[in-house]
Amino acid sequence: MHVQARMTKYCIKYCLVPVLMVVLAWMLRFWSWPYLVRRGKAVPPLSYDGRIKFNLDHVQEPSTEEEIKSIVKDAYLHNRKIRVLGSGHSWSEVAQSTDIMISLNNYTGLVNANLKKLEVTFKAGTALRDVSETLEKQGLAMLNLGSVAYQSIAGALSTGTHGTGLKVGNLASFVTKLKFVSGTGEVVTVSKDDSNSDNFRAAQVSIGMLGVLSEVTVKVDYAFNLEEFRTHTTLDDCLDHLKDLVEDGCFQYVKFWVEFYNNFCVVYQTRRTTLTVKDPPSDLLAFLTYYSFSIATRITYWIPCLTPQTMWLVDWVGFHENTHRVDKSYEIFNDYFELPIHQEGEIIVDYEHTVEALKAVKKVVIDNQFPVNYITEVRFVAGDDMWLSPETTANASFSKRPFCAITLTIYAKEDIAEKYFNACYKATAHLNIRYHWGKHFPADTNSDDIEKMYPRFNDFAEVRKSMDPKGVFLNPFLKKTFGFDDE
Repeated sequence: MHVQARMTKYCIKYCLVPVLMVVLAWMLRFWSWPYLVRRGKAVPPLSYDGRIKFNLDHVQEPSTEEEIKSIVKDAYLHNRKIRVLGSGHSWSEVAQSTDIMISLNNYTGLVNANLKKLEVTFKAGTALRDVSETLEKQGLAMLNLGSVAYQSIAGALSTGTHGTGLKVGNLASFVTKLKFVSGTGEVVTVSKDDSNSDNFRAAQVSIGMLGVLSEVTVKVDYAFNLEEFRTHTTLDDCLDHLKDLVEDGCFQYVKFWVEFYNNFCVVYQTRRTTLTVKDPPSDLLAFLTYYSFSIATRITYWIPCLTPQTMWLVDWVGFHENTHRVDKSYEIFNDYFELPIHQEGEIIVDYEHTVEALKAVKKVVIDNQFPVNYITEVRFVAGDDMWLSPETTANASFSKRPFCAITLTIYAKEDIAEKYFNACYKATAHLNIRYHWGKHFPADTNSDDIEKMYPRFNDFAEVRKSMDPKGVFLNPFLKKTFGFDDE
């Protein structure tokens, strides 16, 4: 009996209690602000990494276009400032405001679906997950999506958010028409079919500097399934055969998940298919993956020297097996698990420089022993002609070929993350890199840098001034980065 009692006590202490703690944590997440924000039920009080605080006392939540017009008109007349606050899934200060903030959480839903032209119009606050589920009911699907599903469609387009695909552009490249409230409170509609398409090219990726988007019309396709092959290999082998992997005509969408300390690379090759859904990830797998990553990043946040061992364990638990699955397009485009809190930057470089850029980033990590406790995601994006798109090809120093986007991800103390990002930017600067508008941005970037990266920058500046003559939509970050002054 004594032995049985001790065994019972041992099981309760070391087995049952940890399980109950995990279950309790899982239940409590339903009342946490990140969970509510991701489902459009709350306005984010902080940016994704908690670095930027938003003053929710000044948030206004219009539910109609007329209400948006009224807010902007009042700000124009009284020389106030406005920024639109989306899901908080951003690491730059593009959405920060010391004055009025607009949330479009109450301005969502499908406006129109043109099945003949394969075009759909959504209100700007609609989350991408809701866009996908609504389209599915219409027998339609987005042409491509990024890894995250809870961003608003307006926020994703305005910052140049992308998925992966050597011949597929970023989300803004699917846009055919935009409707927005300009800085004077007027409703403006721009379309790719306009005789003067300059305003349209400026508006596709505008970082919210032309106005508050109210409606977005995008090109879509009939609903389709995707077949995904996940292969575990070494980073060296991946880089040696990069073109064979990425340019394989059998697969339209290819991406890599890279870990530098243990030199592994998980290759995701995906193609359209007529096969039915097979082996989708379970809710349990999504739950375990999320908490495995969460625990790993928190341990190495406080004990950085354990990063190599912890990332080896994450790889062994979650990614060492080769897998094959078939699912709805958006279920594969989007990550199947929610992402733990982290910091993110991004290097966007000519596709031809992919190997050189990745080797440079690896050298930065290893030489400086940065605690990169997260996967580095490598994706590929087709070039475009949008003026402020990070993948614009209207630049003599960039070829007309596609681009590679290397997502730098870490969860570390702010000064360490800052040093990591800046070291990577410096090591790849000779490759004429660009940055993602919604991710970590070098603090010393100025209008001269932007003009070199974006040859149509001055044209954009003219359109911006015509749409927002008083600078209603400018904040300190935008003024510093673009050199715009209050009018």
